[in-house]
Amino acid sequence: MPGERVYKNIMNTTPAHNVAANELYAMLSPELRAELALHERSMTVPEGTKLISNGVLPDKLVILQSGKVEVTLACTRESVSLDCAQAGKVFGMRAAISGELPEIDVTSVATCRITILPRDAFLNLLKANPEIYFAVAKVLSTDLQIADRILRNSSRRCSSAARRSKPV
Repeated sequence: MPGERVYKNIMNTTPAHNVAANELYAMLSPELRAELALHERSMTVPEGTKLISNGVLPDKLVILQSGKVEVTLACTRESVSLDCAQAGKVFGMRAAISGELPEIDVTSVATCRITILPRDAFLNLLKANPEIYFAVAKVLSTDLQIADRILRNSSRRCSSAARRSKPV
């Protein structure tokens, strides 16, 4: 697409000492982290790189190692910024597990260091090691907590604006 940036591959693997630097790996055994590391690819992406696209099934999980990304939701008239995420966040998990298309865009707002984990490799490891589902549940639960916080804050803003606009 015009205006989208392409990933720039810098390194081929994530350092083995990166024990639990993200929300997925934090709950996994060293053996499972080592198994996942065999399939990872680390890279640096410039500002403006779209990492996850609304309506496009990702073929990978994206793990943010450093930098900052913006998560936006396409609405009727425009995209709405939901959140900014920093190091440790995993993107594409729900789509990888369910096969449903993502409803968000994830775009780097600064140069970011990311790790790519191919969806097929992750799903194969998940099937062979069902204990990973606990880590998956934790990641998805965190995503739900973030969505809940965003909705509550949005609801408060809307109700406070409605109170201000009512005639007295």
